[in-house]
Formats: sequence, structure tokens, C-alpha cells
Amino acid sequence: MKRISDPKVIENYVRDESVIIIGKADEVVFPRDEKQIAEVLKEANRRGVRVTISGAGTGITGSRVPLGGIVLSTEMLTEVYPKQLACGELVEYSESGKRYSIFIGKDEDTGEFYAIAPPGIPVEIFKRMVESKGLFYPPDSTETTAFLGGNVATNASGARTFHYGSTREYVRRLRVVLPNGDVLNIRRGEVFADGNKFTIVLTSGEQINLELPTYNMPKVEKNAAGYYVKPNMDLIDLFIGSEGTLGVISEVEVRLIEKPKAILPVFAHFSREDDAIKFAKVLKAHRQFLSKYSVNLLSIEFFDKNSVEFIRKKYPPPKIPANSNGIIFFELEIRDENKAREALEGIVSLLEECKVLETMTSFSPDWAREAKEIRHALPEGVNNFVRAHGTRKVATDIVVPEENFDEMMATYRQVGDGTGIPYVNFGHIGNNHLHFNFLPRTREELEKAVKACTLLLKKAVQLGGTVSGEHGVGKKSYVEDDEERPLLELMYGRKGLMEIAKIKHALDPNHILNIGNIVPEEYLKQVS
Repeated sequence: MKRISDPKVIENYVRDESVIIIGKADEVVFPRDEKQIAEVLKEANRRGVRVTISGAGTGITGSRVPLGGIVLSTEMLTEVYPKQLACGELVEYSESGKRYSIFIGKDEDTGEFYAIAPPGIPVEIFKRMVESKGLFYPPDSTETTAFLGGNVATNASGARTFHYGSTREYVRRLRVVLPNGDVLNIRRGEVFADGNKFTIVLTSGEQINLELPTYNMPKVEKNAAGYYVKPNMDLIDLFIGSEGTLGVISEVEVRLIEKPKAILPVFAHFSREDDAIKFAKVLKAHRQFLSKYSVNLLSIEFFDKNSVEFIRKKYPPPKIPANSNGIIFFELEIRDENKAREALEGIVSLLEECKVLETMTSFSPDWAREAKEIRHALPEGVNNFVRAHGTRKVATDIVVPEENFDEMMATYRQVGDGTGIPYVNFGHIGNNHLHFNFLPRTREELEKAVKACTLLLKKAVQLGGTVSGEHGVGKKSYVEDDEERPLLELMYGRKGLMEIAKIKHALDPNHILNIGNIVPEEYLKQVS
């Protein structure tokens, strides 16, 4: 197993895409299989050395940033091994000198297709390998270079979560290496909580008793904040979305579906933001009507006026009309072209009712690629803007219940306009999940944006929402009365974080794994 202590190499592992925190580490290790993961953790646990799991580094919450000790990189965990496999097909692929392998099979009892995959395979490569067999992995995290294991660790989601759901809904089985080196093989449907309690038996025979938190999760369509909690819940759901705080994922088994026949991406331009939002709402309300005519509404995305201006810098008129001040991007899966005509005519009528300016759409593969590039022009433009000003964006990941979306939208505008700081507001409006980004131009505006962001977060919680719909919590905080506080305190208070800390402590009593994620170290010290 490769181990590197060269500071120049370590430098590549002490930050993520957010750059909200710069960490430190003594070495980086590169296990190639589960046995080597266990060896690293056993040694670290014995010595009391911290271990931070590092995936692709695409996260924006500081989750992979080490606070000392060892970085355990999952980038060499790219293959499954035949000895672990039953009947099915081993699919192999090579790119940039790296070998990838997955196993695809069919469940004889349910007729369900599934794939067994390593945690270090990039999602885009995994999807490509699956689709080469006529199958499809629906979860669509925005950053496709992210690793599959990281997606499971954060319960990642994206635009098409509107139709398909999040990563959690596709995970059938996990192999997880605990901080002491023990391995759990957790299959969905086999281990359930007794009310709010789990008992885990280690290889030594020791029993670990876990008592689930008493907090209630928000009733929203997407949530990636804190440990999943539900009466009589499945054990696998405790580990999904736990951000590497409870163990290292060494193998993932996910459900697959048949590959969609045809997907139609559509850009709809409006002269007013409110017309765009109105169309998103009526389109969503017609979801069942569309399904009746063999059309699945996969996603609904919103871009405000400021977002459109950023996109238009790269795609000037006529690509993005000069008078477009709001965009709704949506995707349709056409299951039966003969039946779909009436559904498509219905969408045209809805667009006209909402005063659409112009639409852009095509079944062409070239258009599908261009549509993706147009959407990605926004984050690229935003990153270039803050980089040019020597600052960073201050962003939210808020989801609220549908009945409170309008109030949250009004708050975005009120707080954003009130600061005088440039901002963009965009994202997954189909799930009432927008990403509001302040774009400060000076250090003073950065400090002001951080405080204003707290107003948005508190409003979201007041409305029954979550502070994180898809990115996770990581090491993020909020500022109130000039004091930094753990982000999750806003939702669950100190009591909720103490309950999370107790679960973490039960599985990681020496506090070595992913310290600082979800629950700060100060809480762990209190439960020791």
C-alpha cells in the first residue's frame, strides 16, 4: 500500500472545491482493497491517530479536509474482485491509465438489476459502464467526477431527483469498515431498529448499542443534514449520508433500471422571473397528466435574472435572448412517441399561458450536450467572478416545504437586494430547492454576506426546511452575534447534536474518523 508524507503531495488533499477551510495532515495513504482499509484504521485506532476520508475532492462543505493525522484516499479503490461475486457479468474499463471494474447482476427474487461497485469509481464512468449494458443508474449528482462512495456518504442528489429520488433510494447493500477495522456487510431489508435502538455485534463478540436521535427530520423532498432518523428504520440508512463519520465505505451495491429511450431537454425563456416561477409550478402540477401520456417529467430547474446575465456572457443572443430575465430548464423522458404528442401539446399551452418568450429544444445528442454546457456556464461564471475579486461565494443549499416556497423566495429577494451584494439564485425548483449564492467583491462584502446568509438559513428552518438539501453539512458553520456555530445546531439544537455525538462515539470511541464532520469535536469530548 502506497503511503506518502511529501508535503507537496499532501497539499492536494487539504482542501475541497469550497476552500472554506484549509487543513493539514502528516501523510496520505492509498489502499487498494477492503483489507488495506481495515489495516489503516486498526493501526490508527490503536495509536489514536485521526483519519480523514478523501474522495474526488468535489465537495463544497470541507468534509474531506483533514484536521491532522492521516488522509485515506479512496482513489485507488476502483475495482471489485471476482471472489466476491455471484452469477452475473464483470464489466471492465480503462481510462487515463486507471482500471475500473464493476459487477452487474439480476436479482432472481425481485427481477431487479443491480451493480456492485468500488467506492473510488467516478460517477460519470460508473454510469457509462452501466449504460453500455442497456441499463441506467438514475441518481445524478451535479458534479459527475465525484466518486460513487462519496455520493453514498452524502446521499447525493441533483436535478433529476425530482423524478428518480436521491442516492439513498438506490442503495441495496453496503460494506463498511468501522473505525476499529471490523467490517459490516449491510443489506437493505435485513436489520431494522427496535423502535429507536440498534444493536451491532462486532467480530470480537462485543455489542454496540446505538440509540437514535429524537429529533424530527424536516418534511421536505430532499435532505442531507445530519443522520437519517426514523422509527424502526433500516440500519443501512444510518450509514448513507453519514459523511464518513461512522465508517469507510468499501463496496456499494445499487439498484439499476432500464436505460431511458429518449430524453428531451428544454430551455424556456421568460421576460419576468415570476412568469418563470409560475410555469414551474403549473408544469409540476401537470406531472400526472404527462405520465398518463407516457411522458416522465424528470427535472425542473430555475435561473433568476442575475443567473441569466451570467449565462448570457458566454452564450450571447440569439442563444440566450436579450430580453430573457428568467429561465426554466426541464427534461422529459418520452416513453412512447405516439402517445406523447398530446402531452407535448399540453406543455406548449402551459408555456403560452405563462407568457413564454422562446423555447430551445431538440432530440439531437449534440443539443443534449450543449444544454448541459449552458447550464454549467453559470457556476463557471460565478467562480470566475469571485476569483477575479479575490473572494469566495457564500452559498446556501436550502429546501423548504412546497407550501412555504413563496415565502422563502420573497426572503431571498428581500435579503439579497438589501445587502447590495451581487447574487444569483438558481437550482432545483421542482423540489423547492434553490442555491442562493452571494458573490462578494471585497472582504467587507464577504463578512456581510456570511451574516446575511444566516438570515436565510434561519428563515428556512423557521419554515420547516433544511439547511442542506444535497451537499451535506461537513465542517460548515453559521455566524450569529459574531460567533461561529455548527450549522446543524440551527436545525436540531445542542440536544440534537449531542445525540448525534453519542452515536458517533459508540462506533468511534477513540474519535479518529472524519473528525469535525456533521458534529464538532467539542460535542464528542462531552460524551467521552
